[in-house]
Amino acid sequence: MSTPGHDAPATHQRPPHLDLPQRWLLAFVCLGAGIAPLAARWISEAGARLAYGVLIAAAYLAVALIAKRRVLFGGQFCELAFAFCVLAVVQVLNNSIPGFVGTLILHDVPTAGNPLASTVSGTVVIQLLETLLAVVPVVVLTKLSGADLGSIYARRGVIGGWLVFAVVFFVLFYAFMVSVALRPESPAQQLLPTHGAVPLERLLALSPALWLVSLSNGFEEEFLFRGLFLQKYNAFFGARVSNVLQATVFAVAHAGISYTPSALLFIALVVFPLGLATGYLMRASRGVLVPGMLHGALDMAIYLGFLTAAS
Repeated sequence: MSTPGHDAPATHQRPPHLDLPQRWLLAFVCLGAGIAPLAARWISEAGARLAYGVLIAAAYLAVALIAKRRVLFGGQFCELAFAFCVLAVVQVLNNSIPGFVGTLILHDVPTAGNPLASTVSGTVVIQLLETLLAVVPVVVLTKLSGADLGSIYARRGVIGGWLVFAVVFFVLFYAFMVSVALRPESPAQQLLPTHGAVPLERLLALSPALWLVSLSNGFEEEFLFRGLFLQKYNAFFGARVSNVLQATVFAVAHAGISYTPSALLFIALVVFPLGLATGYLMRASRGVLVPGMLHGALDMAIYLGFLTAAS
């Protein structure tokens, strides 16, 4: 039985023994493997973007099968390679299906102020779709691989002080966002503009959609970056290095964002520390609930800007 605040082992196998140079090499390989599927977004042509994503996913699957056949590192390298394959599959789905649904089915195209859709309802639909396209493959493919869902933190975790902390933080951050939206002169507006002051009645009307899309994205990214990789990295690197690795890939995933005029500052001061904090919380609470709520709370700062740009 695992002790509170610590993960149960993903497998019953002993961690592989790697010397320091081997660990450094594997760490850089993991960084590259995590970043490669994300690079598809920089390919402008849809067909080439899809082909690139499928090729990356197939390559990771091939590596996983080879590692399984050769029983590399007691099978733990196979689990790690398969996790990268799942990440690549999710990127293929999210780089193709939401855009198709938004444009051709909903007829609700993104705008300069809202990269999801031009309306509030469309924004909610596309965000929920993106979350389903991430969480469902992570859960289903994990089960099909024979791994326990606890290996991706798909469990309630510790219910107690951590959950109270997450709920209180969510409420307080929402109250802070309300104050920012009502004060266009606030310094926070310079980092995450909400297109000027938002009338209180409109802010209240947008709040249900804001809570839904923010929590949806929070849980999506927790499953995709922390859930998929924390325990698998831990088998090779230990908790601290594992946390830094996943937080680095998480930060790179936000490169090129356009919803803030200070993207580099935002990534360095908000995104990377958020990755570290939620990685710690996922291990401490032994589940996705607490970090998902904390992440969703902070995402309200982004999604309020999207929703105020919607009609």
